Amino acid sequence: MSSLLLRSTLALGLAGLSLPAIAAPEFAACFTLTPGLSWSSSDETLTIEKATFAGQEAIKVSSAGGGVGTASYYDASGRQLLGQERLGISAWGGDASRPVMTDIFKPAPTFPQSAKPGDRFEVNGKGERTNHVDETVEPIDYDGFSDYTFVGVEDLETEVGDQPRTFKDTCHVTATFEDNRIEAWYAAGFGRIKFERYMGSELLMRDEIESIEQ
Repeated sequence: MSSLLLRSTLALGLAGLSLPAIAAPEFAACFTLTPGLSWSSSDETLTIEKATFAGQEAIKVSSAGGGVGTASYYDASGRQLLGQERLGISAWGGDASRPVMTDIFKPAPTFPQSAKPGDRFEVNGKGERTNHVDETVEPIDYDGFSDYTFVGVEDLETEVGDQPRTFKDTCHVTATFEDNRIEAWYAAGFGRIKFERYMGSELLMRDEIESIEQ
């Protein structure tokens, strides 16, 4: 090998070693929530804002749709569900501005800080439910899906405001319970932007982001 070719080969090798590795997106980043953001799907409108819940700083995600309002409270990471409020409707003897039920979770259902495609994890929690109409308090278990698998990081193609949009690096997770299965996609800043529920192989429902208000 000529000295010129040898020097070129060594230079290319050193250049390759000096290139920084492209880091995979962090699992935790998908669950972050951006206060001030509001977006809608076909079923509901969600608004994200800073709040206080059970004596601590939190991020509140308000949901309105179908005549029912709820508020879910998360820690700063967006991975930990601190609690929920069900807002009053006439059927519950309340009004839309005041909660008729408040759930506080300790320990809180929490998604892990990190995960690799194929990893399985549990999302569980316990707490207390206060019924503000009946003035009762009772213990509860978190009743959401618990047995999760991280499918992987995906670029989600969808339409927002009737325009094609790609949400980069969403986290796709799946969860099962008996013959039920959900598929969910989480995007940084937004939370869960697409959701599918199955009974066996039959698709029961699909809901995904359709517009962004702010």
